[in-house]
Amino acid sequence: MPHTVRQLTKIGVFYDGNYFATVSRFYKYQHDAQAWISIRGLHEFIRCRVAKAERLDYHNCQIIDAHYFRGRFSAQQCVEKGENLLYHERVLDDILMRANVTAHHLPMNAMGKEKGIDVWLALEAFELSIYKHFDVVVLVAGDSDYIPLARKLKTLGIRVMVLGWSISYEINGEPRGTTPSQMLLKEVSYPILMSDVIDGIDTADSDDEKEAVRGLFPPRPDQPQRADEEPSWKSGAIVKLKKGFGFINPGNLFFFYGALIDADFDDLHEGMPVTFQAGIGSKGQPAALKVKTEPDVPPQ
Repeated sequence: MPHTVRQLTKIGVFYDGNYFATVSRFYKYQHDAQAWISIRGLHEFIRCRVAKAERLDYHNCQIIDAHYFRGRFSAQQCVEKGENLLYHERVLDDILMRANVTAHHLPMNAMGKEKGIDVWLALEAFELSIYKHFDVVVLVAGDSDYIPLARKLKTLGIRVMVLGWSISYEINGEPRGTTPSQMLLKEVSYPILMSDVIDGIDTADSDDEKEAVRGLFPPRPDQPQRADEEPSWKSGAIVKLKKGFGFINPGNLFFFYGALIDADFDDLHEGMPVTFQAGIGSKGQPAALKVKTEPDVPPQ
């Protein structure tokens, strides 16, 4: 079916996991955002950008497949290295699972370096593009090694979007950072320099674009609320669940199942971390008017 008459634009997203973790750590520890990049937020941003680039309705642009590729230490290596590596890897697995992202791992080599991940990503992306008929493939990557993949996808009539970051900082006086391959950016249909997008949020073309950029980071409890913004998001946990409603601490705030944004009521459990917007309920009592399940936790 020609693309012009197809109602659904299919998007496939492929993460270079080490690259994504590097830039996410930058925003947590070196940038004013002081927050990890939210995978769910990034997916919403991708849908908005694809809709804009393809001149389509946002609701008709859907991510139907997402894959995350990264090297992984063995269990014994994690124990030897300490730093709760096993715990952090499990946390990341939980994040990816909730965001419907399939994780792919290869063992680190003897030097503790990734080997073959970029090749595996390219092979999977190309094969799945043929099998699932993606209209747009999004690469969260910056390495020139992905240029052959971009060229091959173009032979299938698939548009390629690259999300890259140009960042620089210092750790203990040593310069660090990363810059996406300019050759890769020139090769693809939709190159996006995310560092410029994030830092230039005030120059976004529309309020929808600004909200998409803000959604890249989970809300911070200490962020001041602007007069034109909706109530701030606060962190809490579910303390009690009943049939169709429950209560959140702090404040023992009532919430109705209709307040849930990103989960089904049946998926909730007591003790589950959430973020919420407090307000006044329909009966005049304090309540949580919007509720999200736990924000993204750091990829390590």
